[in-house]
Amino acid sequence: MNESAAASHVNSLNRDVRNCKLFYLAKYAAGILFILSAAFFPLWIFFTACLAFFILAFTPVLPKTAALFRLTDSDKLRKLSFDFRLLAGILAVSFLAALFLENHLPFPSFLIFQALAVTIFSTRSWFCLFNKVTLYENVCETERFKNISLLYEFGLILLRVIGAFLAGIWVAAFTGFDLTQNFINQLFFIAIIGAFIGSLFESIPSKINANASIYLGSLIPLWALYLLGYQTPWSEAALAALLSVVLAFLAYRYKIADVSALFSAAVLGIIIILFTNLWWFALLVAFFILGGGFTKFKFKQKQEAGLAESKTGIRSYGNVFSNSFWALAIAVLYGVVSLYPEWSWLAMPLAFAYVGTVATATGDTLASEIGVTSKGPTYMITTFRKAKVGEDGGVSLLGEAAALAGSAIIGILAFAFGIIGSLPLALVVAIAGGFIGTNIDSVLGAITQKRGWLTNSGVNFVSTLSGALISFAVYFILLLV
Repeated sequence: MNESAAASHVNSLNRDVRNCKLFYLAKYAAGILFILSAAFFPLWIFFTACLAFFILAFTPVLPKTAALFRLTDSDKLRKLSFDFRLLAGILAVSFLAALFLENHLPFPSFLIFQALAVTIFSTRSWFCLFNKVTLYENVCETERFKNISLLYEFGLILLRVIGAFLAGIWVAAFTGFDLTQNFINQLFFIAIIGAFIGSLFESIPSKINANASIYLGSLIPLWALYLLGYQTPWSEAALAALLSVVLAFLAYRYKIADVSALFSAAVLGIIIILFTNLWWFALLVAFFILGGGFTKFKFKQKQEAGLAESKTGIRSYGNVFSNSFWALAIAVLYGVVSLYPEWSWLAMPLAFAYVGTVATATGDTLASEIGVTSKGPTYMITTFRKAKVGEDGGVSLLGEAAALAGSAIIGILAFAFGIIGSLPLALVVAIAGGFIGTNIDSVLGAITQKRGWLTNSGVNFVSTLSGALISFAVYFILLLV
């Protein structure tokens, strides 16, 4: 290549990079103007506009607009058209729902704009603004994108929180809401959770368009939290977010969790702390630490035998939520019933259920990670016949002891953290829920997992529910004794 051709190539590349930055700047400007326009137009205008955008995406208008940024590749245009149609269609449905639900079920339009603000600050678009890339590149597959720092990720989450909060304030102020301190606290509370959940959905590999998954992933929880009417002072919400991020980062730093698990743990932490207190989350963190630590226990031996958790032992979002979903749900219920005196009698049995579900997750993890290293015989829990080590439904004496020990540790910590006020009672609750729940997990493994009816995550999901229900029932059984 001669000097003239090389210079031309460099100029063309630089022009494509500039066009890429202009493209994403235009997207940011359009999104921000769309949110700001909520002060001037009624909902039906937004529904009509989104519907019009959806229809225009089927016409030559979009390719002609993309050509202004030198984007003419047919495959890229096809994907851009699909993404644009999908997001415009979902927004149109959202505004239509807000119009129809207005007099039946509260679905204020500021939630739509908050979710849109979370969506605007996507990792991909922000990366393209500050890096030398073009619209033709598949940015998500580049090493630079895959290895972006956590500081970068958390900076984006902060932008998402600020954007969602300001969007909520702006739209609510112009749609008849009284901006009281409690309402502002609630907006900040749901903005934090919406931002983290949006980031979580972006970190999860999906065939669905990233913008659509971020938008829906943040909008639905925002609406659910708004319907609950729960709020905390903004300072407590900010502190909970900071603590959750620090703890999740430590899990990532010590190779217990990947990025998706990091965001999952942060979401869990924020919600659990705000609906209960720090000590409830500390109990769940104890499970993560014990689970992560014992995953590394004799890891090389387990890896060689093909029994390790994964190639690296690092857990993902699936592991986090399959083991912690019911802890999250119970914590939210605990916070909500505490607001209503007529339901406050449920607070203690819910605390028992929380300890039971965490004990089950811990007992099952320790039984699996320690039990597979047993030198003694393994038996199928449903038939008591000898089974292979690590076989679904297989149990060993060492594994049962590990389950009992893991459940007892959670009971001791539940007492130490003030969740249950009596050590003997905490041990009874944790061992009843945790040990029995772990063995229910083994039964489910033998019956459902071996037949392909449930995955390992599905079995964990059901068994942690069973542990919660057993410990919940223990409360009422003790009342009768």
